[in-house]
Amino acid sequence: MLRWVEADLRRPWSQIGFGAALEPRYQRAIETGRTRRYILYHLSGMAVFDLFIFINALVIPDVLALVIVLDLAVLTPALLVLVWLMHRRIVSSVLASTLFLFPMIGTMLALMLASHMQNAVMIAFAIPMVMVYGCIALPLPVPQAAIVAIGATMLTAGAVVFHPRFDLGGVLFAIMLNLSMAGYLLFAAFRNEISERRFYLLNLRDALRSESLVERNRTLLSLSDTDGLTGIGNRRAFDARLESVWRDQGPSRTPVALMMIDIDHFKRLNDTYGHLGGDACLRAVAAIVDGTMRDPAAATFRYGGEEFAVILVGPEAERVDVIAEQVRRSVEAAPVALPGDSQGGVGVTVSIGCVAMVPDADRPHVTPIAIADAALYRAKLTGRNRVQMGLAAPDAVLQVA
Repeated sequence: MLRWVEADLRRPWSQIGFGAALEPRYQRAIETGRTRRYILYHLSGMAVFDLFIFINALVIPDVLALVIVLDLAVLTPALLVLVWLMHRRIVSSVLASTLFLFPMIGTMLALMLASHMQNAVMIAFAIPMVMVYGCIALPLPVPQAAIVAIGATMLTAGAVVFHPRFDLGGVLFAIMLNLSMAGYLLFAAFRNEISERRFYLLNLRDALRSESLVERNRTLLSLSDTDGLTGIGNRRAFDARLESVWRDQGPSRTPVALMMIDIDHFKRLNDTYGHLGGDACLRAVAAIVDGTMRDPAAATFRYGGEEFAVILVGPEAERVDVIAEQVRRSVEAAPVALPGDSQGGVGVTVSIGCVAMVPDADRPHVTPIAIADAALYRAKLTGRNRVQMGLAAPDAVLQVA
């Protein structure tokens, strides 16, 4: 999208429309505001036009009855119908507004032709006001503004040619006035639309660049919180997550659990299969541990070296020992394929220390790390490949099996 915007900004100023990718987007973006503006202007414009028509009746009183019939019985109801159709989105605001102006022009010229008064010729010189309304006040898009300006000029020219009170000089003056006004107003409408479209493109470009920058920053932040080898959260993300849940869950007395997981005899495996084998083992165990978690709120991290950590919150924290045992069994049951191994996978086991606590404002958020780490140490001392629950003060630790 940003490339399309840049391309449209480089297009010649004489080309009003955007490319196929941006034009529909632009029309959707402005349609609601344009429709609201057109409706407001039409309702106020109708009031002004009605006042103008009745003032005309004072200037040309011989057509007073025709003024009342045209304005009250024909013109005003027809214009109100167009506004309603526009409001209901049955007819586009641009089409309805273009149609809206021609009955006004026709009414004015009809009164001029119907009147026998000398002052009737003044109406021909008021037609440019309708052009101003369509090209500047609304304004209509350039093609529709051109239809209104050219149409008004042609209708006026036809009316003054056949009006008996216009001599040749009057005819030429009225035509040149309307023609020159049409030209100036169309040029103004063209410049206005170019400016509006360019303003839209510049705003859209800024928004897209900001969005791209936010997305890039989000990606960089995600990368900074992700362990490059295993694809799970790194130590930085672990520290931030534990501190966050410890702070947020304390007031509600929601339990928080922590599992510290260590691969058994990892150094021996690393020495036997090399660093590539060790890396493959770390990736496999990380995938198994993360895949065992069923709660979306559970978060898995690489704590460092061959050690992993899992943070659980809420009901899952209360059954941390059960989940830890599922992790242990899953790792034990899944032979890990390593480079240089020809036996279809190497058996790997893990030792797990875990604790479940209700966060306490008087205890730092690193408290469960110390407890789970001590439990992990006991698990490794007592034979490895086992789960060991941590011990803490009775009022801080949930009584789990």
